[in-house]
Amino acid sequence: MTATLDPIAAPLPAAPAPLTARRSRTWTAGLLAVAALALLFCGWQVWAGAPSEYYASIALSMSRSWSNFFFGAVDPAGTVTLDKIPGSFWIPALFVRVFGYSAWTVILPNALAAAAAAVITAVTGRRLAGGRAGLLAGAIVAVTPILVAVSRSNQPESFFVLGLALTAWASVRAIQARSLGWLVVAGAFVGLSFQFYMLEAWAVWPALAAAYLCTRQSGARRITHLAVAGTVSLCASLWWVAIVSLVPAGSRPYIGSTIGDDPWEMVFGYNGLGRFAATSDSTTYESFTPPFSGDPGILRLFNAQLAGQIAWLIPAALLGIVVLWILRFPRPLAMLLTVWTVTFAAMFSTVAGMHQFYTAALAVPLALVVAVALAAAQRAGKVWPRIAIVGVAGLTAVVIGFSYGGYSIPVSLVQAGSAAAAIVLLVSQHRARLITTVVTVVGLLLTPAVWSAVTIAHPSSINPVAGGVSEMSAGGFGTAGRGPGDQGTGSRVDGGAFPGGG
Repeated sequence: MTATLDPIAAPLPAAPAPLTARRSRTWTAGLLAVAALALLFCGWQVWAGAPSEYYASIALSMSRSWSNFFFGAVDPAGTVTLDKIPGSFWIPALFVRVFGYSAWTVILPNALAAAAAAVITAVTGRRLAGGRAGLLAGAIVAVTPILVAVSRSNQPESFFVLGLALTAWASVRAIQARSLGWLVVAGAFVGLSFQFYMLEAWAVWPALAAAYLCTRQSGARRITHLAVAGTVSLCASLWWVAIVSLVPAGSRPYIGSTIGDDPWEMVFGYNGLGRFAATSDSTTYESFTPPFSGDPGILRLFNAQLAGQIAWLIPAALLGIVVLWILRFPRPLAMLLTVWTVTFAAMFSTVAGMHQFYTAALAVPLALVVAVALAAAQRAGKVWPRIAIVGVAGLTAVVIGFSYGGYSIPVSLVQAGSAAAAIVLLVSQHRARLITTVVTVVGLLLTPAVWSAVTIAHPSSINPVAGGVSEMSAGGFGTAGRGPGDQGTGSRVDGGAFPGGG
């Protein structure tokens, strides 16, 4: 009987030693460049940032005592908690405790978390499709405008993106190795992400479960592994809520934004059902739906409030999903990337109300889909998928750029020109691969990268958005009230978030 290799677990053919060493050096240098790019965009001049006074006071209060630290007390006296699990504030609180209170001690941890997310996404991309895919995936995360914007504030989003990046890394390893151990690690990272952003973290499970069910092993083994990992994930998610609920009310702070001083209500009511619909008249739980991202709908991610923040690569990613299935990329991994991307895009399109920065969670799946699809096409010797993906990205940049006006118009035209040049190089099979790679990356990422760079000079503590846009109209795509660089008055602060964020 002839043995057949599993395309998921089988290693790539070994390269000659000198070539392997050169690739290793190239990968290391590239990964350092991705880290430096992310740190530049996310961390430059954070000491001059404008932290949210509300969240800054929480980090300060949590730094005053270990009781305040654990419960997430809003005030130094520890009388009331913030309106979410305090996981995203534990590291900033430790920074304040060690280094003292300042703008950078409450902002820098978030910038470091975003940079770490870019690096971990790069490592995951390399495992999926090689070094070039990894570096491109990391670069995409590093220049995602809304992630850069929120990482330069002390809003509790960057640690959630880091949790998603860790989950993706462990999930890929679990699927490739068909490993219960790695699946448990992935489930634990979902639980860690739950501490950062609560129910939104569980939106990863449909993708992880669907992908693992596609692996080549017995049905009983797959279901057993998922049951064990799911149990670990549930425990890792709910331990804080369970402990707080067991502490007598007189021995802990009042649970913020609840009617019944109940942490379960805070997680599943105020930050759960209360985020999907306007239920302010409910007698069971408080409710608030942040009104910063327009009306729900299939094209919501392309409206005036969101297009410039996250939509630059959404059409390219959707095309990338099609490419992965056409090229017969390993089915479990294609399933993971497909369901993850579609689930999060659908979630942000349909939730009743949200801040723009919730969509930063899309950075990881979008980056992996685009980078892996391009690498899979190159490995298969197919030119048309690469032409289509870079062409769609260039066209998307022009459409979004012209809808906002200002500097986005010339920058998007340059990006489109680079995309056209990349297509010519790909069709002609130009031998200078480095030139083709550089031109392709510019054709994919120039405009969002410029939006990210501009964001450095426009800190926002209340409702972080990228590109120098402080305020936008409530209109649809192409009707932005203020273009990039215009100054607005900002928006009201909200202590809550879509299923669990601020």
